[in-house]
Amino acid sequence: MTPNLRILLVDDSEDILFIMKTELEWLGYSVLLANDARTALNLIKNVRPDVIISDIRMPGLDGFEFIRRIRNNPAMAGIPAIALSGFGMEKNVNEALEHGFSAHRTKPVEPADLNDLIQELVAPAKRRLAGA
Repeated sequence: MTPNLRILLVDDSEDILFIMKTELEWLGYSVLLANDARTALNLIKNVRPDVIISDIRMPGLDGFEFIRRIRNNPAMAGIPAIALSGFGMEKNVNEALEHGFSAHRTKPVEPADLNDLIQELVAPAKRRLAGA
């Protein structure tokens, strides 16, 4: 487990935010919350998360436009991002990856699976910092 990782969790469902925040904090992460993509973009200007977990289908600015803006900003482009969706068919996963997400998980996601994925996504950055 990598201690002190900051996770930005973006979802328009207050219930999902509450449940996932609780689970992620239990796993030892610091969790920043945004109930829409615009709020998340404003939050990232002040606090750089280590990993982003974002819903795809949100009113207003959806997850695809959100990740496009993240990937087009050089200061944020390298942040690993996990798409969350109620749809988990292969075409849904591929669409999320094509839009710029690092990975995709279908809701509801098991905390252990999410933890493993977060650790996998931050491993390359840990190796770079260690000089490997």
